[in-house]
Parts: sequence; C-alpha cells; structure tokens
Amino acid sequence: MILRLTLLGASALAFNISVASAEEARLLDPVEVTGLRPVEADQATVSVSVLTADELAARASPNPADQLRGVPGAAVSRSGSLGGLTQVRFRGAEANHTLVLFEGIEISDPVNGDTDFGLLTALPVGRIEVLRGAASSIHGSDAIGGVVSIDAARAVGVSGFAAGGSFGTGQGALGWSGDAFGGVISGLTTDGVDAAGTGGEKDGSDALSGLLTGRFDLGADWLLSLVGLARRADSDFDTDTDFDGLLDDVERRTEAQQRLVGAALAGTLGPLDHVVRASFNEVDRDNFADGAITDVAKGQRTRVSWSPSYKAGAHRLTGLVDFERETYERSDVQFGGATDADEAFESVSFAGEYWLTAGAFDLAASVRHDDNRGRFDNATTWRLGAGYALDSVGGRVRASVGTGIKNPTFTELYGFFTGSFIGNPVLKPEESQGWEIGWEQAIGSVSYSATYFDANLENEIYTAFNPDFTSTALNRAGESERSGVELAGRWQAFANLSLAGQATLFDSQDDTGADEIRVPEMTMSVSADWQVQPDGLRLGLALDHVGEQGDFDFGPFPSRLVALEAYTLASLTAEYPVTERLAVTLRGENLLDETATDVFGYNGPGAGVFVGLKLR
Repeated sequence: MILRLTLLGASALAFNISVASAEEARLLDPVEVTGLRPVEADQATVSVSVLTADELAARASPNPADQLRGVPGAAVSRSGSLGGLTQVRFRGAEANHTLVLFEGIEISDPVNGDTDFGLLTALPVGRIEVLRGAASSIHGSDAIGGVVSIDAARAVGVSGFAAGGSFGTGQGALGWSGDAFGGVISGLTTDGVDAAGTGGEKDGSDALSGLLTGRFDLGADWLLSLVGLARRADSDFDTDTDFDGLLDDVERRTEAQQRLVGAALAGTLGPLDHVVRASFNEVDRDNFADGAITDVAKGQRTRVSWSPSYKAGAHRLTGLVDFERETYERSDVQFGGATDADEAFESVSFAGEYWLTAGAFDLAASVRHDDNRGRFDNATTWRLGAGYALDSVGGRVRASVGTGIKNPTFTELYGFFTGSFIGNPVLKPEESQGWEIGWEQAIGSVSYSATYFDANLENEIYTAFNPDFTSTALNRAGESERSGVELAGRWQAFANLSLAGQATLFDSQDDTGADEIRVPEMTMSVSADWQVQPDGLRLGLALDHVGEQGDFDFGPFPSRLVALEAYTLASLTAEYPVTERLAVTLRGENLLDETATDVFGYNGPGAGVFVGLKLR
C-alpha cells in the first residue's frame, strides 16, 4: 500500500515541473580534500567528486558507504546486514588504501588501519568529498588509493527524525545548531538477517553517535573550530568455524567504541595565513564468541600539525609540519594473555605545495617526506597535476601523476589469532605510482567528465594461507596493476529535477596476472532528485549496478576462485510535508529484491521499506 501511494505521488509530480534557465545551473563550492588549502572544484587537477545534501537526499541511506555507490571508481563490499563489516575500494585498490576523514580528522581504526563503514551507520552526514587516486603527498600513509572526507550535517535550530521498518529497523536523531555551538545524537538498531543463510538466528547491529561542534570568531581574522565525537557500534556476525568454506550459524559479536576530539585554529599573522590542527582518536574493540569475551584491542592516534601559506598574485606556496603517534594494545582473554601485544609508531612529516592559477591554466605540485623514526624506511611521495580550460569548446583537460605509500598495519605486523592468523613484523610498506588524464565539460545545464587512470603497486600486502588453515601477511614479489575508465554526468533538467549518473570499468590484477578479488568488472549508477516546489513533496530514485566480481572459497585447499553474480539495487525515497516543520518520509531499499553478494558466503537483506517523521 505504501509503495502504491508513493507511485501515485510520483505520477502527480509530472504536472508540476517548472523549467530552469541555463543561469540556474548548480554552482560548485570549493573542495578541501585535494590539497593543503581549499580550491574551486573547476580548478582541481585530480579526480574529485562532491556529494552535497541534495545529492545525499536521493538515496537517504543511513550508511555513507551506500552513498558512495554513486561515485565513479568506488566499489562497496558488505558482509551481511546493514552494520556488518563494510569496505570501500577505489580504482581497484585495497580497502585499507582509502583514507577516511570526518570533519578533517582521520577516523579509521588505528589497530587495523582500515575504516569499517559498517560502524559508521547513523553518523550524521551532510556532505562528502571524494578524491580518487594516490594522495600521500598531501595526506600521508593510507591515502594510496583515495580519500573520503565526510562533513557533519548542520541545520540551524532544532532538527530531528525518527523512522522504522523492515528487518526490525529503527533509526532516529535529534539535534540543535546555533551560531557558535551545535550538537546531535543519532542512532540505529536493526535485527538484520541471517548472514549464513541457513535459517538460523539473525545477525543484527546497533549504533549510537553523539556529536558536538563549536565555531568561535576570535577577531583579527582568527577562527577556532572544535569537534567532539563519541560512537558505539555493536555488530553480530557468522563465521566459518569448521573451515568448509561456508558460514556457520554461530554467535559472534564485536563491540566497538570510538572517541574523537579535534581543534583547528586558523588566521593571518604577518604575510602568512596559518592553520594549526590537533586531534585525538581512540578506538576500543571487544570481540565475543558464544557470549564470552575472547580478546580486546585499543588503538590511539594523536596528531598535531602546522600549515603556513603565502599567496602572491597567481602563486600560492603552502607548507606542512605534521607529527603523528599511533599506539596499539591487544589483550588476549581467551588464551590467558599468550597473544598480548603493545606497540607504538611515530612519524614526523614535512610537506610543501605550490599552486598556480593563471587564467585558464592551473598547476599543482606537492611533495611530502615522512620520517618513520626507524620503524619503516623513510618515504618521500609527490604529485604533479595541471589543468587547462578551452573556452572555445567549453571544456577542460586535466592530468596528474603521483606516488602513494601505505605502511603495514598493527594487525598485519603483530596480529595473532591462535590457529588462524600470525602477524609478520618484517613487512615492507606498499608503494604505488599512478597517473590519470581527464576531460570535463559543461554545456548549459549538462556537465560530464571522462577519466582514464593507471597505477602500479609494489610490495602489495596479501594474506597467505597454509595447509593447516593458518595464515600470515606477506609482500608480493612483483607489481600489481590497476587501470580503468570513469564516466560521470549530471543534468539539471528542470529547476526542481536533477539527474546524475556514473559508470566505471575496472581492470585490477595482482603480480601473477590474476584478477584482484572483490573488485567488480564494472559499476554503474543513476539517481534523480525531484522536488515539486520549494518545501514541497520531494522524491529520490537511485539505481546502483555492480558487475560480476571474484572472491575466494576457502573451503578447499588451495582455495578456489568463485564468481559473484552481478546485481542492481533500486532505492526510492519520498518526503511529504504535513506542516511547515513536520514531514512524513518513506524509504525503500533493494526494491527489486535482488540477491546482493559482495563477499562469498554472506547472505544480504532483500527488499525493505521504512517510514518516518522528520522535523524540518
């Protein structure tokens, strides 16, 4: 009945579309993720995508990973239900090659160097910037495949919503934001589905976040920004306990807590403008089996940086001094402390960026040196990019080349799981060199881009499996190769109707020439955002297609490669105002009821419908 009413509403909208003039085409805001200082989006020399609040509304997903399905070059891998382990890969790279920032602070788990997007469910998201390709010359280790920068949603005054629906799912948020302070509490709970698909108990998840922000004008062009985030996420999962390659219906659970605080002071002193940042990120993980705790891990990351910048006419020169310390503590409960570990990394980094904007020509060059204090070899990374606008055709060509670095994680070096995984303390950092060339053009209310990318990866870290079912991390001897084509477009068809789409072709191979697992041969997506009039009924539609991809069945030895079938996810959102401040919302997920498998053996949710109320 709900879906029928939604379709009737969509039909009614057909009579209420107004035409937009070319002057009403969307204007792009500056982006921050591309360098040490923000730049205009149409001056960037690397591939960057921006998802604004309007574009996020088309999917209205409670997890940012699903929003990234609309970004070229992105591949999402989810193990089971919403809230389960969720990884995002860019351009065929590994999941831990993506650096994730929240309010400018690295949010990844210091223990495994990865960002489990499943644990970001219910995080209040208002804008997402995505840089594709190596960016270590700006952001350091972890930014070897790309960078995702998430900004919190901010609505002036009181805001909130509550929703519930399929799979025993409930979601809500309540917040307030003023000129200086803001805060929001958000959460989600779901019963989920049986990840093993054997008809056993469901594997659900819970997430709760509290966010505080502050912004203070100190006068004399100085500004202080503060952010504090506390999160808790619990997730049930199944695993293969008898090593036959199939999941068993067992009771496994991970409880994770994160505390993040950060401050940024920006202002002008003499001929230079300065940005000083400090942040602290702590993640605690407790793992349970059959209700009993098996091990606990704590990771901490402390970071302090200073970035001065000088601008003269078309030239800008920016520097960076960055100190980072990461600590890792693991306590084994199950085996009486036999696998305990306590390690720390420190690095001091120096970076410089030169930017030239001369009419139609843009040039960006950056270099960074990481002193790893003897833990790893010191690393120097760089990037050079240029763009030129051809006014005669209304297009712009851009190209860039650069290098990236990814240090081994604590887990890869020192992780120990009896009878399963043994760390390798002599691992080398992964190194990448890549290039891209792209074309961007806007014709009236239509904009599109096409990009070819190519990258080689040395010392790729992979998991090697032994006949006794134990495993360890090793470096590959040869180079892994990644290349592909990204297409993206947007059409502001009318003042109240916008359409967007992307298509990406991937070719990602290891040093033996075999296709990398969990990298689809292609992805495609299209979305529409349709608003009948300002503050009126709004509809969003998205179709996300994931092509065939490979994965391993670890039941036999050696493991065998299996093909995961292609699938298409269809989602529909609606928001109907009943008063000036209150609206009814409707969200449908996987409306085609497709079997979406990103990881071999994991059963995902089918079609779901969720209804809610939103305070506007």
